[in-house]
Parts: sequence; C-alpha cells; structure tokens
Amino acid sequence: MKKYLFCFIFIFATSLAGYSQNIDQLLNKVSKAENIEKVKIGKFMMSLGKTFGGIGDTPLVRGIHSMEVYDLSSCNYSFKEDLAKQFHKIKDGNGYETLIYAKDKTDGVRIMVKKKKDTISEMLILCMDKNEPSIIKFSGKIKENDIAELTNKYNK
Repeated sequence: MKKYLFCFIFIFATSLAGYSQNIDQLLNKVSKAENIEKVKIGKFMMSLGKTFGGIGDTPLVRGIHSMEVYDLSSCNYSFKEDLAKQFHKIKDGNGYETLIYAKDKTDGVRIMVKKKKDTISEMLILCMDKNEPSIIKFSGKIKENDIAELTNKYNK
C-alpha cells in the first residue's frame, strides 16, 4: 500500500512541476517567435553610453552590463494570447524570483530577478499588454542597496 501511495504522490508532484511555466521556457519561446523585434545592447555599447551619456550619480546604471529589449507587438494575435496565458502561470525557479507582480484585467507587469546574495545578475521586466507585449532584460552586477537608494530618491 505504501508503494502505491508513494508512486501516486511522485507522479502527482512530477506532473505539477512539468505543468508550471518557468521563465527560461518563456524566453526560449519568445526568441523563436516570428515578427519579433529584438534590440541588444552589449557590454561595449553600454560602456560607451555610460561614458558619454552622463549617468551622473546613479550607481544602479553603473552595474548594468547589457540590455535586451523584445518587442512583440508585431506578432500574431494567437501568439500574444498564448503568451499572456503563460505570463500569468510563470513560477519562480531556476534562480529567478518575482520581485513585483501587478495585474490589471488584461494587462500586467512582472519584475523578476536572478541574484546571488545581495547582487542581482539579471533583471527581467515582463510587460503584458493585450496589444503590445514586451520583455526587457538587464544583465550585470546590480546591488540591492542601489535599487533601494533609487527607490528612496524618487519616493520623496
């Protein structure tokens, strides 16, 4: 009897884990989509922008090494609907955790981070608009203290 119970629990847990959507699967699907506009700013271009852009006293920006922007507004309607369904099913995992999740009737924003100790190595901003979904991915070494400092600066 214990064998059957253990097998049932194992199969149930495995099926739930397989059903849950993680961020890597979503990004993989988006990168293979048709009619997607992707802009990637690498480390060299970011350093030029920081040098000549005058970032001033914003330590948060100094920690960003690269940035990718995925514009999905030109994708077909069925892909956008499927993406919206997956967006709401995303679970934390593979090093990512949800920092902020805000949802309106059909739209939503989710900010996810991948971090080690108090340093964020990746930050994803998923914007699910019914007509113009987009994903922004920052990579680098961003300190949590810098985010808190920026938040305090603009909350005044």
